This record gives sequence, C-alpha cells and structure tokens, in this order.
Amino acid sequence: MHLLALTLLASTGCNPGDEPTPSTDSGDPPVPTHCEQLGLEAVDFVETTDDEALYAVAADFSVETTEGTWRFSEHFTGCDSTLIIQDQPRQAEGWPRDLWSRDVDTFFDRLPKNTQVLFVSTERSSDAREASLAGLQVEVEDALVAMGESGDWWRERVVFVTERAGRIDGWLGGVNFSVGWGVGIDRFQRIRYIGSYGDPERYNESYGWFEPNLSMAANEAIYYNFEAQREQTLSEEQVEIVPVFTGDRVAGNVYVDVDLPSETELSVYDTLTLDLYMGCEGDGEYGDCPAWDYMPYLYRCSVPVVEENPHAATACQPAVEGVDAVEGECHLDGASTSTGCAEAVDCEDGSAGVWTCEGAVPAVEAVAAEQLTCSCDAPGGVVADATQTCNADGTGFEECACGCDTEIGRWITTYHREGRWVHDVSSVLPYVDDGGPQRYRFNTTGPYLLDMDMRFSSQEKQARPQEIQPLFRGGTINSSYNDNHPPVSFEVPVDAAKVELATVISGHGMNDPGNCAEFCNITHHFDINGGGQVDFEFPEAGSGYGCMEAVSEGTVPNQYGTWWYGRNGWCPGQEVPTVATDITDLVTLGAENTFAYEALFNGSDYTGSAQIRMRSYLVISR
Repeated sequence: MHLLALTLLASTGCNPGDEPTPSTDSGDPPVPTHCEQLGLEAVDFVETTDDEALYAVAADFSVETTEGTWRFSEHFTGCDSTLIIQDQPRQAEGWPRDLWSRDVDTFFDRLPKNTQVLFVSTERSSDAREASLAGLQVEVEDALVAMGESGDWWRERVVFVTERAGRIDGWLGGVNFSVGWGVGIDRFQRIRYIGSYGDPERYNESYGWFEPNLSMAANEAIYYNFEAQREQTLSEEQVEIVPVFTGDRVAGNVYVDVDLPSETELSVYDTLTLDLYMGCEGDGEYGDCPAWDYMPYLYRCSVPVVEENPHAATACQPAVEGVDAVEGECHLDGASTSTGCAEAVDCEDGSAGVWTCEGAVPAVEAVAAEQLTCSCDAPGGVVADATQTCNADGTGFEECACGCDTEIGRWITTYHREGRWVHDVSSVLPYVDDGGPQRYRFNTTGPYLLDMDMRFSSQEKQARPQEIQPLFRGGTINSSYNDNHPPVSFEVPVDAAKVELATVISGHGMNDPGNCAEFCNITHHFDINGGGQVDFEFPEAGSGYGCMEAVSEGTVPNQYGTWWYGRNGWCPGQEVPTVATDITDLVTLGAENTFAYEALFNGSDYTGSAQIRMRSYLVISR
C-alpha cells in the first residue's frame, strides 16, 4: 500500500461536534450536519495512542483556553482540518515583529471554511502569554467585524490556548517543544507541519530573507482540501496498481525492474497515472529534505533484442590507452652525459665504451575498443541500433548498450519539504503497453525516500492511445533555436480515431533579457499543415504568487525557498504536466502532414541563452 494512500471512511453523520439538532416535528427534514452544509465527505474519529511522528494519526488531546477546556475529539467534525499556530514558531523566530502582530485579516480572508484554528503562545510566563493572547484577540475581533456576516462563522472556530505551547500534555506539547513549527491536523486526522511563513513581498535586506506572514498558514488548509479531494477521487477508481518503488532510498540514477500485466491485460485500460511520493530521511522536513528545486525524471529503458549476449565470450581487441614518448638520457659506461635519446643508437658518437639510453619510454598509439552493432527494442515498438564494446581484458563483448531515456514522467522537487503527486500521463501508454517485465530509471538529486505506483484504469474514453510519433524536443533557446527546429512531415494513419499533440514543457535558467527561461513567458507555437495553430504560453511566469495560487491544484505549500513565484510551465513541488491537445480536425488522415514549431519571447526570437526542457509528440488513438 502506498505510504500516503488512504481510503476515505464512509460518513456516518454522527461524528462528535456534527450532531444535528433534533426536530420537534417528525415531518421536518433533518438538519444537515456541518460537513453536509459544506458539501464535504466526513470521516470517523480514530482513537489512538500518542505519537508525535509526521503523518501519525493525531491522538485526542485537550487544552485550557480563554473559554475553558477544549477537547479535540469533541470538536472533530470529520471534514475539518485544524491549524495550531504559535506567536513565535521556530521557523519565524528572530524577526522584528511576532507572527500574530499583523496579517490577521488576510489570514481569515484566505482560510477555507472547514478549518479550526488554535492560537498558542510560546511565552514562558503566564502574564506574557496573557498579554500576547489579549493583543491577538483584539486583532481577530477587528478582522471578523470587518468581514460582516461571514466573520460570524469563525467566532466559534477560533480557540485561544492559555497553556504554554511546549508544555501541553501529550503529543501536541511534544511537537511544539521538539519541532517548534506550527502544527496541522489534516482531514485524515494526521499530524502535519506548517512550513515557512515567508512572504515574497516582505524581503528584508538586513536579514537577507523574507519576513513571515500569518496568512501563509492558510495555504496548508487549502492543500489539505486538495489532498482530501484527490484521495476521494482515487478511492472511487477501478484501478490496477503496479508498484515501482516502495520506500526506496533514491539519489542519482536508480534502475528498477517492474513486472507489468501482459499486453492483452493492459489493452483494456485507456488511462495511466503516476502516483509519486518523495519523503525525507530523518524525523522532519526542514534540514532533512534536500534544499533545492530539482527535476526528477522517470524513464523507460530499451532492452536488447537478443536477451542472452551471444558475444559474451568472443575474444576481442580491448581499448588501449595511448602513451606519449618520454625522452631518455645517454650514459657512457654507466655515467650520464646529459644528452637526450630515444634509444642507444642515438648516443653513439665513436667514443670507446658502452653507450646506453636510460629512462626512454616509446610512444604507444591508442587503440579504440572493438565494437559490434546490436539492436534494442525501444519503447513504442521501435527497433534501434546500438553497440557492444569489448571488455577491458579482451575476453568478450559487454551487453548491448541500449538507452534508457524515454521520458515517462517529470516533476520538480520542493524546497525542504515532502510531497506527493498524482498526474495523468496517458499519452505515453504506447511506451509501456507491451507489458510484462520492463526496466525503468528514476533520476533525481537526493536523497529521498520514494514510493511510486503506476495506476492503470479505464475511463471509458472513446479511443485509446496506441501509437506515438515524436515531434520536437527543446534545448538551448537563443537566436538559433528556431532555425534548429525545422518542420517535419509524416503520414498520419488512416485508421486513427483521434490525433493529439502531447507536450511536456518547462523553461529554466535566469538569463537576460527577461530573466529567462524560468521567470519569463516563452511562448510555444505549433503549426499543423500551414493553417492549424496550437499555442502554449505561461503568463504567470515571474508573477509574485503564481505558484502559491496553484496550491489548490497540488503545489506543495510553504516551502523553505522562493516557491511562491510563477514559473515557465512549472512550480517547485509539483509535477510538470503532460498536456494533450486534440488536433484530429487539423490533420489529414492517410496522408502526409507537416508540423512546424517555434518558440518566441515577446513575439520574436530569444536573443539570450536559456534552457527549454520540452518533448512533444503526436499521439494516435484507435
């Protein structure tokens, strides 16, 4: 079972805090529960013992508040998430202002309605905690009054805890003491951390970083809702799951052999999604998860057409390393003459005695290793030529050097946080649907602890991807980029039921002009037969909150880096999507079609030097 794969429990409508008010008239309709009012699925409360670990089920707890004792289980609705926010969380310490001193109004404006909030102070003395809470209460009430009727919703859902954060009984006090970050309890009752509060609009030159903003905590609740909706969708699928990695430690290139169902069994599925979880070593996130936003890839490998190497024991010429000649020194009867030589004859000048050339080394010409041509079965039913190379001792040829570079999936890692992504890559079904034993390569910086599943399902599509025709790849984008991507022509099968242009595009680098290609809008234009046009643009590139606004779409929130900014086709902590565009009406079936492509910056060729990581291909469905 996937590390983070959860099955939503059926709603009973009887969760604590969710009881409907009894009706005095049996003819009246039942009062909807809290979750029913919000249109959300509810889960049952889970009784468990204390465990402070990230993703552990949160055990029940109680805290003393300004309104008396508050118990988690009594306020558990089955569809809410809970945020526990300190005035001085560890990741926001040392700034000129405490976290609670501003942004309260923005926090409630952004917070999903299915959220409970506990504010808890880290101050040591009760007087200091009381003062901190009193100031916050004023800020909260002012914000809720300004919200009008919608502010009434929050008054019973905001709790002011009078106990010191690190001294609360049970797991909650332990997490506050040992981790010190804000704490979340997601909609599956799991313990989570609140990540960075940094705001891109508050760069502080003296500190060299971005000051915290309380409203960033709302991103966590938004993301918990995304996760719950995703899990509900996954639980409703009739799916065949093929594990690729299960808790494997991955750093660099890792190869894995996977047993897929047979070609016949796979033929009934029209959809393929990849479910990837990248976890941190250690007990936390910040300090344990790698720091930067890198690109992980999943590739399918080609394999030799002939499984057993027929030339493993065939004698051959190994590689010989070339050696430059070294000049020696002439000796007469063993005494140096300080005269250079290559051999003894170079020294003889008629003098009596024995001449020798000491220390001379003759040149050795380099010899390349002998190679043979072999064939590889590449994904998509293509046979490709490759080579076998003589081994170092000349006793036989190595295995056929088949490539492993057919991209199946691409992601961008987070800054210092874990993440899970499920995304549709059905366009590459022709690369995997031969089924049976297959080899894959996963490449990423790390280390990460990896879970990955391939999920095959049938969504009752009218046609299924069966054939791929590669089109254009990216590369260095400069003044020659478009010249290096000339049009291509080929016949589109007459029996195609659907033809799609599939693309995976991400821009990288921070070069002038435009801070391209990460933070500028490089546009991509595909022309079909001189008339049909398919365009891709990324107007969010370079925007201050472009990726933060995508938290509801699966971007991991509150990373410990500049995660908020919009990028060219990607976000840190999210998959790079495979986009399939139906172009059936733009092609001529059974005839040759011409495809052209160009990439532009502000409508012209880009004159700097940046990187476009792109693959594009035609997908034929039948």
